[in-house]
Amino acid sequence: MQEKRKRRSKSSIILIAFIILFLAGGIILIAYPLLTDIPAYITKGSILADWQSMRDKFNNKNEETQSSSTSGTSDTIQTSKSEQNNGPTTQSSKDEQQLQDKNSTTTSVTSINADKKDEQVKYLASDIFPARITIPRIEVEWIVNEGADVPTLKKGPGHIPETPLPGEEGRCTISGHRTTYGAPFNRIDELKKGDLIYIEAINGSHYIYKVTSFQVVKPTFVEILNGTNKKELLLTTCYPEYSAKERLVVIAELIAVFPFDLNLK
Repeated sequence: MQEKRKRRSKSSIILIAFIILFLAGGIILIAYPLLTDIPAYITKGSILADWQSMRDKFNNKNEETQSSSTSGTSDTIQTSKSEQNNGPTTQSSKDEQQLQDKNSTTTSVTSINADKKDEQVKYLASDIFPARITIPRIEVEWIVNEGADVPTLKKGPGHIPETPLPGEEGRCTISGHRTTYGAPFNRIDELKKGDLIYIEAINGSHYIYKVTSFQVVKPTFVEILNGTNKKELLLTTCYPEYSAKERLVVIAELIAVFPFDLNLK
C-alpha cells in the first residue's frame, strides 16, 4: 500500500510540475510580444526626433554645397567679363574674342548635356534611408532603415536591399514585424484600395503611393518581388497574426513625387 501511495504521489508531482511548466510557457508566449514592444514604444519618440535632426543636417549640408558651387561659378563669370572689358580692341583681340565665344558656347552645350545626365543619376540607398514612412489610415509613423536582417527589423521596418529604391521602376519592398518590436505593420491588413502611403527620404524627397491590391503568399514565393514597368511599393509582414506561415503583401503604386518626377506614368 505504501509503495502504491508513493507511486501516486510521484505521478501527482510530475503532473503538477508539467501543468506549471505548461502554464508558464503559455504566459511567456503571450507576454513576449508585449515585452519586446515596450522598449520600442519608449524609444520611438526619440528615434523620430533624431531622424528629423539628421534630416535637417543633411539638407543644410546640401544647401552649403550648392551655395559654394554657385559662388564659384559667379566669380568665374565676373573675372571673364572683366578681362573682356579691359582688353585691347585690335584684330587679334577680336579673333581671340570669337574663339572665346565659341568655346563658351561649346561649354554651355556640354553643361546642358551634363545636367541631363545628372537628371538620370539614381539615388544611393544612403540618400534615401533612414526614411520616414507615414500611413494615415492606420496611424503608422516609423523610421525605415536599409536592410531586412534581424537586427535591423528589431529597430523598425526595413527596406530589402535587393529591391529598387523609392521612386524607381520596379517593386520597392519594405518589411516589418506584425507582433513584436513595436509591431509597426500590425494593422496593415486594415488598409483599403486607395489609401495613401507617404515616404520621406533623408535627403528631403517625398514619395506618395496609393494602395492598389493585396496578396497572401508563401514565404518562399520571392517571385512577387520581381520588378514590373511600374513604380510600386510593397509592404510585407507575417500572416496570419502570431504566425509566420505566410506573408501578407500590400501593393501600392507611385502617384506623386517631390521634387517632381516628369517620367511618372
